[in-house]
Amino acid sequence: MTFEYGDSDLPTGTMAGGSSQTASIIAAVTAAHEVLLKEMLKLAGNESPLSGLRAKDVESRDGGIGHRQDPGRHESYVAILRRAGRDEVSAEAAAPMPAEMIKYSMHSYAAQFCEARVSDVTGEVRISRWLGSFDTGRIVNPKTAASQFRGGIIMGLGLALTEETLFDERSGRIMNPSLAEYHVPVHLDVPRIEVMWNDIPDPHSPMGVHGIGEIGITGVGAAVANAVYNATGKRVRELPITLDKLL
Repeated sequence: MTFEYGDSDLPTGTMAGGSSQTASIIAAVTAAHEVLLKEMLKLAGNESPLSGLRAKDVESRDGGIGHRQDPGRHESYVAILRRAGRDEVSAEAAAPMPAEMIKYSMHSYAAQFCEARVSDVTGEVRISRWLGSFDTGRIVNPKTAASQFRGGIIMGLGLALTEETLFDERSGRIMNPSLAEYHVPVHLDVPRIEVMWNDIPDPHSPMGVHGIGEIGITGVGAAVANAVYNATGKRVRELPITLDKLL
């Protein structure tokens, strides 16, 4: 099996945005795989352990095709092709319209929790603990998913505490146009960030996945603002939460 993407010779594909890429690519691969399974079962013939099975009864595993419920009914792709006298089999299919565009509404969800410390002398805010809990369908790659969640939380901390574009009202010029004046969080600015997820596949989504591109950011600003309110009694409704808004 080969996979090609990002070549100008190929037709237009899904954009890398809106948390759509993984689900879109999986949908196309799944559609082609279903066509391939049907073709391979035809080639398998009556001498195969797969004889009499339909595409919905089997799955691809261990270099071949096997019954979903009976591990003993399995045959390799090589064996099927050799018996059929074929060198290769190809299958093409187009992904169907996403179910969320037709019938269902499918979103990712998160709950964010933090502990904030506020100096009663300077008004400086420090976030000392963080936990993000996520419901994002099946997690395809736990390592990259955890990195995505943590990265989003760090971006949210910048939104909540440090990042603000300042304009000169007379000229409209941006007064902090570089990272020397526009402050984004670095490692020393953030606490240890714990993340967790339920990993429950969505039955209406390709392979049960949801997008996780932006969900790490969602709710971070509100969690910080609520923690600061609990610590100081001051409700800040305009981000970032800077010293002048607390003193």
